[in-house]
Amino acid sequence: MENSPLCKYCQSPNTIRFGTRKGIQYYWCKSCQRKFVPDTLPKMKTPVRIVASALGDYYRGMPLDSIQGQLQQDYGLSMSEYGIYKWVARFSEDAVKKARAFKPKVGDVWLADETVLKIAGRNMWFWDIIDRDSRFLLASRVSMTRTIKDAQALMQQAYDRAGKVPKQIYTDKLNVYLDGIELVFGAATKHIQTSPFGRKGGDESTSIIERFHGTLKERTDIVHGFKTLSKSKLITDAWLVHYNFFKEHTSLGNIPPAQNMGIPVPFKDWREVVEGTAPKPQTTSLERARVEHRSAVHPLVKRRLKKPIIVRPSIVRMKQ
Repeated sequence: MENSPLCKYCQSPNTIRFGTRKGIQYYWCKSCQRKFVPDTLPKMKTPVRIVASALGDYYRGMPLDSIQGQLQQDYGLSMSEYGIYKWVARFSEDAVKKARAFKPKVGDVWLADETVLKIAGRNMWFWDIIDRDSRFLLASRVSMTRTIKDAQALMQQAYDRAGKVPKQIYTDKLNVYLDGIELVFGAATKHIQTSPFGRKGGDESTSIIERFHGTLKERTDIVHGFKTLSKSKLITDAWLVHYNFFKEHTSLGNIPPAQNMGIPVPFKDWREVVEGTAPKPQTTSLERARVEHRSAVHPLVKRRLKKPIIVRPSIVRMKQ
């Protein structure tokens, strides 16, 4: 016999099945008198595993309409594209906030590059800097210009994340990197300019950037649909989390860069991100009153209860 799940509101085991809707099983809690779906967050009816699956598909480059069709096919779940995007926006922001405190163990050689994408008819520049040894993406940023301030901001973000000054930084021959690196790291970092990273051949650093650009197709497919810089920035920051913490890398033995460092990570997949946003279940005073009411005996009933009969052994005295 299948065990009923605990109530997600009051954690009571006193639950029963309460029908299905759109392929999702509902339960009824007899203690707090609430209907719920197990493995869901408060005020959400979709199981956590389905939300996490949609997030993973999105950051692997699947468009919203394809995710919508996949949910309908696999789970019989009818979701609008806007509803799916609300999941993405909500949990992407949570993932970015929690990942900020993570301090990676990185090497002394970093690789920086920039690419341009046309979004809403305007060119937007995507700046990236990656650690050569760990493949950890230290910083990504979006800008509408390609100036010294943009290069300096990229280097400052990378320094804030790594907490160290690199010995070498490889870039292409864009001149703004010269001053951008100098303003943040000074003479402590050697700046090495190479041929454009998009060109075939070259040294190991060039080949690493070329492989990294191959993975950027996922990000390109995602951000093409946005028309504002702010939305593109949130998705870019969340894609960085996906790349560092969840995406498997062949060169690292099919392990994400953060998990390959051997230090504690805030999460290991999108499911842990979604579950981590759930508040700890708390029983309200109203729910406690309901439970106590159902377990208590009414005063009138108490009066009707008979006192227990105590049978005492009789003592028989023998005549002498």
